[in-house]
Amino acid sequence: MEVRASPEARSPEPHMRVFVTGGSGLLGSHTARRLAEGGHEVVALCRRSSDVGVLKAPGCRIVTGDVLDSVDVLAEAMAGCSHVVHAAALVYSGGDENTVWAVNVEGTRNVMEAAAVAHVGHGVHVSSVAVHGIVRGAVEEEERIPDAPLSRRDSYGRSKREAERVVRAVEAETGLPITVIRPAGLYGEHDRLLSPRIGRMVRRGLAFTLGGGRNTIPIVYAGNAADAVARCLERAGEGGTYDLGLDHPTTQRMMVRGIAVGMGMAPVILPIPGTPIRGGARVLQRIGMSPLRRGRVPLERVVALALGENPYRSERIREELGWMPPHGPEEALRRTGRWLITGPLAGKE
Repeated sequence: MEVRASPEARSPEPHMRVFVTGGSGLLGSHTARRLAEGGHEVVALCRRSSDVGVLKAPGCRIVTGDVLDSVDVLAEAMAGCSHVVHAAALVYSGGDENTVWAVNVEGTRNVMEAAAVAHVGHGVHVSSVAVHGIVRGAVEEEERIPDAPLSRRDSYGRSKREAERVVRAVEAETGLPITVIRPAGLYGEHDRLLSPRIGRMVRRGLAFTLGGGRNTIPIVYAGNAADAVARCLERAGEGGTYDLGLDHPTTQRMMVRGIAVGMGMAPVILPIPGTPIRGGARVLQRIGMSPLRRGRVPLERVVALALGENPYRSERIREELGWMPPHGPEEALRRTGRWLITGPLAGKE
C-alpha cells in the first residue's frame, strides 16, 4: 500500500470521532464509555452476535461488522473518523491456533490498512504484555518488539507479537501514526474471564490464593486501562509503545477481598503453598498436560505471574503521557463485585 495519512488528519483536535473495534468487549466497552463521557463521538464495530447493550447508554453509534471484513468494507465504516482504537482480539478463551492467528494478526492488518485508506489521523493498537513471554525480574520498557522465546503453546502471545510487527509495517508503509499499548490482565465490569471466577469462589464462601497471596500481580482495572487508551489518543500522536501492567499495586488477597466487599460477602481465604504449585506445573508442562489447555494459557507463565511480583512497572506512560489512573483499587474492585451480583452471578447459587 502507498496510502499516506494526510497532514490535515494528523492535526490535533479537541473533539474526536473514534472508531473502536471490539466495542462490546471488556476494554472496548470501557473505552467507548470513557470517550463518550469526554464529549467524543464513538463508532463501535461489533459482530452481529455481540451483546451491544453496554454501548447504548454512552450513545455510541454501532456498526455491525468484523475485523475479518475486507479493507474496503472497514474503510467505509470508518469514513469521517479521526482516530481508531483496535481492541478486538481473541484472548485466552479457546479457539484453534489458526482462528486466533486470523483474528489477532490478519484482523489487525485489515483494521490498520483500512484506517490508512480512510485517512484516519491516528491509531491505537491494543497489544498485550504477553508479547514479553516469560520474564525474569522487572521488564525494561522498550519501543522495540520483544524477541525473547515464547512458549509454543502460547498462541495468543505469539499472535499479539506478530500483530505488533504488522502494525509497525503498516505505519512505515502508509504514514499512519500508531500507538501500541500493552495491557496485562484486565478486570472489571463486563469481564468474562477473571472476575467471574473469583466471584464464584467468593459466593461459595471459600476462596484460594496461589501462594500466600500477598505478592503484587499484573492486573489492571479496565476503567483505568480505558483512561490510558484515551491518553494515547490525546497525547501520543506520533506513535510510541507503552506497557500497561500496573495501575495500582494489587495483591491476590486484595483482589479477592475487594470483590467480596462489592458482593457484600466475607469469604474465608486459604493460601495454596507455592512449592507444590511450581512442582506440579513443571510436571504437567513436561508431560504436555494442563488444566488450562482449553484457553491455551501456558501454565508456566500463569504460575510465574501468580507467585512472583508484578514485573510490568508501566512507568513510561506515566512519565511521557501523564497518565494517572483515575480509579483506586478499592473503588475498582467494589465496582466489579457489585456488577458480578447484578450481572453474570445474579440469582445463581
